[in-house]
Amino acid sequence: MKKKQINIFLVVALIVSAAACNKNEKLNPLPTTLISDLSAFETPDRISNQVNGLYATYKQGGFWGSGYLYYSEARAGDFIATNLNPTRGALSYQMIVDPATADVANVWEQGYQVINGCNVFIEGMEKQGNAVVGDETGKNYVAEARFLRALAYYYLLQLYADPYTKNAGASPALPLRLTANRGLADYNLARSSVAQVYNQVISDLNFAEQNLPDQYSTALLNTTRAHKNTAIAAKTNVYLSMGKYDSVVYEANKIVSASAPFAAPSGVANALAADITAVFKAPYTSAESVFSMPFSATDVPGTSLGNAYLPDGTNATGLGTSGTGDFYLFENGVVNEPSWSADDKRRSFVFRTPSGPNTGRLWCVKYRLSSPYIDFIPVIRYAEVLLNLAEALANLNGVDNKALALLNAVRNRSDNATTITAGNKQELIDKIITERHIEFFGEGIRNADLMRLQKPVPAKTPSGGSPVAAVAPGTSNYIWPIPNSEALYNRGL
Repeated sequence: MKKKQINIFLVVALIVSAAACNKNEKLNPLPTTLISDLSAFETPDRISNQVNGLYATYKQGGFWGSGYLYYSEARAGDFIATNLNPTRGALSYQMIVDPATADVANVWEQGYQVINGCNVFIEGMEKQGNAVVGDETGKNYVAEARFLRALAYYYLLQLYADPYTKNAGASPALPLRLTANRGLADYNLARSSVAQVYNQVISDLNFAEQNLPDQYSTALLNTTRAHKNTAIAAKTNVYLSMGKYDSVVYEANKIVSASAPFAAPSGVANALAADITAVFKAPYTSAESVFSMPFSATDVPGTSLGNAYLPDGTNATGLGTSGTGDFYLFENGVVNEPSWSADDKRRSFVFRTPSGPNTGRLWCVKYRLSSPYIDFIPVIRYAEVLLNLAEALANLNGVDNKALALLNAVRNRSDNATTITAGNKQELIDKIITERHIEFFGEGIRNADLMRLQKPVPAKTPSGGSPVAAVAPGTSNYIWPIPNSEALYNRGL
């Protein structure tokens, strides 16, 4: 933020062109159409457009438009940077970020832009908007804002704070901003503890569950806007990160049937897609897609995952699509997992360069569309809910029959020739973690799993490339620092 009075404006159209903004613009984005906060809540259409604007902010390039996932995967041991370009995630990959690193600033500033937009909206609804749209619709809208605020805080915690499981959340975490920021006078704020931020995330998600609609009128809206099951699914992620397995089970049981075929018994009929590849193809609205970020030719992501992951030039021969090839799959990462069968349908997400100097190089092709790279980006999939529940049951009960059934439901969807068994509690937990690794590679989940399990960030030792050493929990570069752009203006840190 700059040292001048900051004027808050609210979004009427989708927010655009935030990638190069300064701190002031990150917290207070300039949309294509502006109205003052005095009139932003005067009509139902203006209020509805603001809700759309909150989702648009969430999916901008620095956050879930790809930045959060891109940097998380760069860290987590399954990808190798092709050129060590610091503008393409190389410092995150090498685990050498500092408070001045653009990666660190981009995710933080975009995340807090989401948070501040939600705070501005919530305050405006309380002052005026609820009276305009009515109590029920007003609660729906505020629930969406609180849902997005909760997700923003949750994902920021996965990079900038010690895991809750380290010390029951006693470590310092993030400034917990719950009111709209309108200038330097109200910008100074100390860091709250990890536990305090998680408690707010849960509070927001509980409110969201109680006040979001059961479902919408179309599959697209059920995929791209929050509903009750979306909030419940998010809570299973949050409680798993906290190691609160009884709460994971309680929440997951609301949206997972008692026996196979597992599906949500109420609200949106979330379930596993019969074919895993359908989740990553148009129309991107399978029952498995609990919550996804939509894109189109007129609404493209920032630094897209497809562009970064898809092979370039001759490396892409025979694929039918290509990108810039910033990251390829580490040959000793998840693709080398011995329990991952060659006939498993998820192997179709791995492309092997057929010829040329990089023959045999492996690439992630989950996000397969070529330029302008408009694949939807999954935020929460039903497969994640099932594996969350399986892991929680295994931690609570040891070798649990339902945990095994949930695990095999995910495995057999892509590999029906394998039945996973376990002889003891730890073996079952390990196999569930392995299944998560296989199922969600390239989706930004692995780094969060490493953090909550307090495991080292793996070494990356590519053939013919520069090695990156493993990073143990508790070392200074295990989590990201608060960026200079925050420390410069927040004297409360």
